[in-house]
Amino acid sequence: MEAEAASHQALADIPQHFRRNRALATARLAMTQLHQHDVDQACATASTVFDLMDGHPIPGRMRSLLGDYYRDLISLAPEATVAREWGDRYRTEWSRA
Repeated sequence: MEAEAASHQALADIPQHFRRNRALATARLAMTQLHQHDVDQACATASTVFDLMDGHPIPGRMRSLLGDYYRDLISLAPEATVAREWGDRYRTEWSRA
């Protein structure tokens, strides 16, 4: 819970126009939620990374973090519908470079 609270605080402190920083902090928040086994919320949070980066390339560090998120997601919730749906979006977004 402390890590999630810290992630929320970090997001609150990042100005709206710092899109990449907000997206990276959002990805870290999603990872924290996932590790708390809140799969539905984690996937919803992780999806906002793609929304924040819409129309812009996803930087390497963010791609790496999203890859880690996806690996953990399929390890923790391989049968969850939301995990499969997020994985489909991840592959689509990944291919757009």
